[in-house]
Amino acid sequence: MCLYMSHYKKIKKFLDKKGSRYLIIGGLNTLFGYFCGILLYYFFIKKIDIIFILIISNILSITFSFLTYKLFVFKTPGNWLKEYIKCYVVYGSASVIGISMTWFFLDIIGINIWFSQAISTLMVIFFSYYGNSKFTFKIKNE
Repeated sequence: MCLYMSHYKKIKKFLDKKGSRYLIIGGLNTLFGYFCGILLYYFFIKKIDIIFILIISNILSITFSFLTYKLFVFKTPGNWLKEYIKCYVVYGSASVIGISMTWFFLDIIGINIWFSQAISTLMVIFFSYYGNSKFTFKIKNE
C-alpha cells in the first residue's frame, strides 16, 4: 500500500503542473486532429474537395481542443464564448497555414495524406501552444 501511495503522489504532483497537463492533453488533441483529418479524407474524398474536408476536420479538432484545454489544463472560470472565439483566432491562423501546406503537399507535390497531415499537425502544435498560453486562456494576473 505504501508503494502505491508513493506512486500516486508522484503522479498527482506531475499532473498538478499546468505544463504537464498541457503535454498530455496536447498529445490527445494532436491524435484526435490527426486521425480526424485522415478519417474524413478516406470517407469523403470522392464526394467533396480536400479543402472542405480539411475545414470540417479543423472545426471538429478546434472544438475538441478548446474543451479539453479549458476543462483539464487551464481550468479558467467562465468566459466560455470569449475563450472559444480566441481559440478560433489561434487555431484558425494555424489552420490556414496547415490546410495550405496539406493541400500543397497532397495535390501539388503528390505526398501521401499521412505525411502531409503530419507536417500540418506539427505546425499547429508549435503555434497553438504559444497562442493558447499567452492569448486564449491568459489570466489577467499572470
